[in-house]
Amino acid sequence: MEWRYPLVKIPTTVKNKLLVEQRRRQIVLAAIKLFSRNGFHKTTLKDLAEEGGLSYGNIYDYVGSKEDIFFLIHDFLASSAMEILNRSIEDIQDPIEKLRRMIRGEFNLMDQWADALLLIYQETHILQGEFLRKLLQRERAHLEKFEIVLNECIANSQLRPCNVRLVSNLIKSMIDSWTIKRWDLRGHASQLETERMIMEIITRGLEEPSAAATTLPAPDALIGKTALVVNGGTMLGQAVCSALAARGVRILVHVDPRTRFPKWSENTEAATYCEPAFILEQTERVTPEQIDDIEKQFGPIDFYLHDLGIGTIEQPGRSSKAHSGPSLEASLHQAQALAAYFKRRMGERSMGRIVYLSPWAWDAYADPLWFDIVKAGTTALTRTLSGQLAAAAVTVNCIVPGYIRGIRPLKIEKSLGRDLLEKLPSGRLGEAFDVTEAALFLIRDGSKYLTGQVLCVTGGE
Repeated sequence: MEWRYPLVKIPTTVKNKLLVEQRRRQIVLAAIKLFSRNGFHKTTLKDLAEEGGLSYGNIYDYVGSKEDIFFLIHDFLASSAMEILNRSIEDIQDPIEKLRRMIRGEFNLMDQWADALLLIYQETHILQGEFLRKLLQRERAHLEKFEIVLNECIANSQLRPCNVRLVSNLIKSMIDSWTIKRWDLRGHASQLETERMIMEIITRGLEEPSAAATTLPAPDALIGKTALVVNGGTMLGQAVCSALAARGVRILVHVDPRTRFPKWSENTEAATYCEPAFILEQTERVTPEQIDDIEKQFGPIDFYLHDLGIGTIEQPGRSSKAHSGPSLEASLHQAQALAAYFKRRMGERSMGRIVYLSPWAWDAYADPLWFDIVKAGTTALTRTLSGQLAAAAVTVNCIVPGYIRGIRPLKIEKSLGRDLLEKLPSGRLGEAFDVTEAALFLIRDGSKYLTGQVLCVTGGE
């Protein structure tokens, strides 16, 4: 995305417009970081110059005050939003689909620039006079894009007549709440679930009465199945357990018995906590004999999912002291041992799904050597075991999680900061939901011909 700032109203002594854009880009990125961390009033122009790689005197060649910089931040967000909205509806004819894609584009922008959005909401009072007028004009143009599409929906009889100005503001407020209320939503809703809910509120609330659907959704084919989740105490392990439980799967989990499972799924009617049917304490290894006993009590295991990661990283170079899970090395040995068991048991029954979660990207900062070894070992185990079980209709696949955000920001997220995000092609961290959706896909019948595959849930890394 190109950075284009208005060169009018903000004086500059530099005639080279491209150089002005480049330097203001540096200043804006620095300002988003420092204003969000230290506050607008506590951050000085000297601080901004140092963070942006400029000299203190040089910064005055491009901006005259912190208010100038704050306006540039807003203008960047507004310009980015307009560009995303325009791209999202290119070659799309159906008005409802246009609306859906615009909402998705807004969510992606808000997720990538959450700190900047919060800053705008908290400090808008800083701008006065012409800057404030310009800001409001940009916001009005932004809302008009939604109003145009809403009017198309009404003209197409997809939505009933309504106050489109009001509805466009409500849509924008609901989207922004994903960032503004993130302290309450993270861990209890996914971005995709929020997008769907906004669309449902709009379409179900405004649809023509004759278009109202009366059919109930089909029951999930996973209901009544049994899953064993090994090393289920990690953040992703808990997320997988909760997503499965929300779909009616009986959970048998290898985990610290004190672990509680927050609701991660998109099913808003699910219980706040997933209560596993059986807990095998993580202080001991899972053995084939134990699994035999478990199957005598609960019946055959349909899905075996194994997270080989450490789970929680505090800072580069060390894992969380609070986590009692196995090391990377121990996880790989455990997976190898259980592979032989499930090869025999699932092969005999000619049914089953095996899904490995390789160490997530954060684990590389705790133990780089073993991270690479276990990641390679997991993918190799997947491909070997899948070939041996393919004839028995048992699938074996692997998920490689990238940088996934925690329910609350992990310490390592804060430590590495935006420097990490700029290296990611997607420009943002993933959600636990991204991993659980991949796992759900791999255990459903829709993927029964998919085996030996490695799905990289990494945002393009």
